[in-house]
Amino acid sequence: MESHGQAGRQVKRIEQGWGFGLAPVKPDVQSKRIDAARTVLATVEHGHLAALGRLDDLSVIKGLFTRTCKKDQWDWFTVWAQLGYPPLKDARQTSGTLQHLRQSLRDAKWQAAEQAAATLRRTETTGRLNDFILGTPASLNGRGFVYVLSTRENPDILKIGYTNRDPLTRAKEINSATGVMVPWGVRGAWTVADARRVEADVHALLASYRVRRDREFFHMPFSEAARIIARYASKND
Repeated sequence: MESHGQAGRQVKRIEQGWGFGLAPVKPDVQSKRIDAARTVLATVEHGHLAALGRLDDLSVIKGLFTRTCKKDQWDWFTVWAQLGYPPLKDARQTSGTLQHLRQSLRDAKWQAAEQAAATLRRTETTGRLNDFILGTPASLNGRGFVYVLSTRENPDILKIGYTNRDPLTRAKEINSATGVMVPWGVRGAWTVADARRVEADVHALLASYRVRRDREFFHMPFSEAARIIARYASKND
């Protein structure tokens, strides 16, 4: 965002067409991430020799899973989609296991490294990384999403909705609609079995924060909304 003086006043100009979390990944950055994913896969499936001289690749992939947990980077939602929307618990476990694997390889603790690799083989990590490398869209298996959007300019005005499709596509649709001057960013999203029902129930839980009865806008801190949604989604999935 840039400011330009016009007729003695400052005018803010929105340069990007995407909001927080939705930043596209530059081709050269994506290429490096894919190479790092190949290193991790080879290490997990074939042993520590595949990681010789490439330990930083494990840190790269660990970082991708970490950002889907922290949701604090401008491309976090883009990366979450590329990794197949791993649940928070799975993403945290994968991040921690990759860190342990890297440390074990660095310190030449081969047995510990093999144990970490075995843990990754028992999870969906290898499948997620294969799809990441190939660019294969995640299969939603009939599940949907409840999402929370906001803008950087008004972070406490939340748009809480649902979609049964790829939420990246839904967010782009919202931002391309007529009348949207400042792009909405994704602050949080949860996969659920019945997204429409969960959205309706969440709206009821947050009724006291609703800006208008006939709209899906709420005035409240995101942290509070996220706490309520996450707790409800975990009990009703």
